[in-house]
Amino acid sequence: MYKRKDGYYKKAKQEGYSSRAAYKLKEINDKYRLIKKGDVVLDAGCAPGGWLQVLSEIVSENGKVIGVDILDIKNVRGKNVTFIKGDLTKPETLDGVLGIADKFDTVVSDAAPNTTGQRIVDHSNSLELVRIICNFAKRVLKLNGNFLFKLFDGEDRDEFVKELKEVFSSVKILRPDATRKNSFEIYVICQGLKNGKQ
Repeated sequence: MYKRKDGYYKKAKQEGYSSRAAYKLKEINDKYRLIKKGDVVLDAGCAPGGWLQVLSEIVSENGKVIGVDILDIKNVRGKNVTFIKGDLTKPETLDGVLGIADKFDTVVSDAAPNTTGQRIVDHSNSLELVRIICNFAKRVLKLNGNFLFKLFDGEDRDEFVKELKEVFSSVKILRPDATRKNSFEIYVICQGLKNGKQ
């Protein structure tokens, strides 16, 4: 049984983060340096906003963070953060994002579909969502840009990673320490977009 109020949960509350997810992003970025000061970053599927907090800190006042979600988010803080309410499958959402910044250094996504409890179904739904976000990312990323996303692990993972390796120079998989013990979520780190016209 997962104890919600474990160490990471308590640490998030003490340090003012909206969820334990903040520490997943911090760990990934400490290891892979996807995001740096002054970067322009898109958080695709950003609700409830936990990653926006961390991204705002990392890029600092010279950087820019744009969050997109079909759900409203509360407590968007930071002068360098802009929120767009929109559907990533709609052209107007892409137009809105590109209206703020024409190219991004990194696209991140901690988005996940509603879970059913059936691992195969949840993996399939997660992969479908990630494909949508990946297509969006390839439209807005700079050449050599980075893409980080969450995926519910499953049998189609390896085939999708193979596809990603045709688009990015490096593709790695990480399960951060802050991940719940019984979770089957993984994070996929894609670095070095080879061609923005994919």
